[in-house]
Amino acid sequence: SKDNPSGTGGGALPGGIGWYRKSFDLTKEDLKKQIYIDFDGVYMNATVWVNGHEVGTHPYGYTSFSFDITDYVKYDGENTIAVKVVNNTPSSRWYSGSGIYRDVDLTITDDVHVDLNGTKVTTPNLETEKGGTVNTNVTATVANDSDTAKSVTVRRTVFPKDGSADQNIGTVTTDAQSIAAGETAEIRATVPVSNPELWSVYSPYRSTGRWTGNGYL
Repeated sequence: SKDNPSGTGGGALPGGIGWYRKSFDLTKEDLKKQIYIDFDGVYMNATVWVNGHEVGTHPYGYTSFSFDITDYVKYDGENTIAVKVVNNTPSSRWYSGSGIYRDVDLTITDDVHVDLNGTKVTTPNLETEKGGTVNTNVTATVANDSDTAKSVTVRRTVFPKDGSADQNIGTVTTDAQSIAAGETAEIRATVPVSNPELWSVYSPYRSTGRWTGNGYL
């Protein structure tokens, strides 16, 4: 409508308040794990409740955010997540969308785990190494949310697209590294990958990586 305050730059669309609710169950196996709710994008001023407990607010509409909801979930019945979104238009110089517009994930981890967005992969010598073995640098930020120090190794494996467990094209297991309780550590390794297919706009091929924690002591 031409009467909406967003104007033509905002698509002449309404803003306002939106509510979302999602219910889910957890198993007894999840009882000793860490539970997170991860939002890739909500426009904007999002407030999140879990089982009636307010867990946080994220005002900005263009960035991802995550909340630890371990202390708010239950394992003997239904859990409900509620999200309130407030988009007071006009709020942008262009059409920004409104509400939850990207993926939302429920992430369940052990106390020791790769942190959110904690994996970085680089191939600094790809131009000279392509066609043979490409040295792939992988950094994993590992979090220890337990109450004791842990000795951690990480096994990194690269698979071809849709490859099975016995079709890896590169794997490395790191030496053990101690991580103090409540701390994070960057664990680095170089994975030699044999003759990888390279991505391009003409051949959008993507390999698959799996980073597995191993040897928690």
